[in-house]
Amino acid sequence: MQTNVSNSPELGHAPKPSKTSGRLGIGWILGTVAVGIVTGAIGTVMHLNSFWTGSFGIPWGVALAILVAGLGQWWTGLMTANMLAPGLTGISQYATLAALTGLLPGDHFSVALNAQTWQFVPHLVIATLVWHAGIVILTMISVLLVSRQVRRIREQATERDDYSGLHSSATAWDNR
Repeated sequence: MQTNVSNSPELGHAPKPSKTSGRLGIGWILGTVAVGIVTGAIGTVMHLNSFWTGSFGIPWGVALAILVAGLGQWWTGLMTANMLAPGLTGISQYATLAALTGLLPGDHFSVALNAQTWQFVPHLVIATLVWHAGIVILTMISVLLVSRQVRRIREQATERDDYSGLHSSATAWDNR
């Protein structure tokens, strides 16, 4: 009985790379754009919601819209472990905002910035300004926070790998 076993390195399995390339695949790029479109549309539709008290309005919709946009950016950043993901999500959110406010006739998703709206519904003008500028500011903050978080996670993973390589008896004890 003859077996076809070779000790040749050409037939062996390729070693796993020690570092990831840090690049986003096309699937993740499309995913971050899709999350950006969905969260941008949700935020654009809801940012003008407010509670009217009679003398002034409380724009609760813009706070919820910023929260939804931020969670979308944070999620894509952590799922891809790449700081470009929240940037792409934020760009998609802003493009969705621009498309919904610019392509549809009328002021369905924004408030005109003029003296009359400032006089009669200042809370809606403020909500519009916060939503428009908020996406840009939120994107910059999300990119920085995701970058820090990913770096921290990678450093902890390398410390654990160093720990397990140096103290095999300790890791055996930890695995109990």
